[in-house]
Amino acid sequence: MMGSTLRIFLGASLGTVLVVSPGWAQPVSPQAKTVCTAEAQPDRLQDLSSEGDLILVSGGLAKLAGLRLSDTPPYRDQALAWLRARFNEPVLVHAVAGPDRWNRKSVRIRSLDRTSPLDWSHGLIETGLAITDAGLDEVFCQPELLALEATARERRLGLWADDRYKPMDVNQPERLRDRIGSFALVEGRVRSIGERRQRTYLNFGGHWAEDFTIIIPRRTWKQMSDRGMGAEALKGQRIRARGILQSWQGTALSIVIPDMIERLEGGRLPR
Repeated sequence: MMGSTLRIFLGASLGTVLVVSPGWAQPVSPQAKTVCTAEAQPDRLQDLSSEGDLILVSGGLAKLAGLRLSDTPPYRDQALAWLRARFNEPVLVHAVAGPDRWNRKSVRIRSLDRTSPLDWSHGLIETGLAITDAGLDEVFCQPELLALEATARERRLGLWADDRYKPMDVNQPERLRDRIGSFALVEGRVRSIGERRQRTYLNFGGHWAEDFTIIIPRRTWKQMSDRGMGAEALKGQRIRARGILQSWQGTALSIVIPDMIERLEGGRLPR
């Protein structure tokens, strides 16, 4: 049975299929099930704002859910050119969340006028023009983006040819401090776990006041524990986390979407 797979359909309107191990299949929360399978609507991309946000013909601003574009040239320029090449294509737009504080909806978009319909998030991630990031989304509907990103990173496509985007080790504190305020991928082994009433802290060094820490709010920690990603599953594991690096007792990342933590030994953590 270990060689078999279980297929879970997410967002039927976008035709996305996630293949996972049967032992990792977890009940989907009512919120995630509702959001990720909501009906998509026809639309077109009319323009891009000066900040790179999508301006849809139907009105309002939007951003592609589950990813972030590079903030440095030439990769940002290449990603924006990729999007401009799709102006006025007929598409299906599936709203995942929003509006956020910048009045943007998080959306998934699929082109309609192609022999093989193109999921825009897939296209940007697999060519190395974007990084998987669901940190500002309410739910993460496309976990397959992590696998697409891993392939692009291994092939050194797009921004992954640049050392500044490659995962950093927790044992490089100076490099981490230099990246405070920036989005980063950080890898290391969980040394200890501090569970508190409102937050849980994953500690990666012997000096918690100086080393790297992952901060997880209570709600997210409960979601992780319900998936089998609690303290027993994480302690001693080498993992990769992603988010905005912040200055806190050394350096830290705050994680609100469980999928933004990946296990580096033995495959993906449970979903």
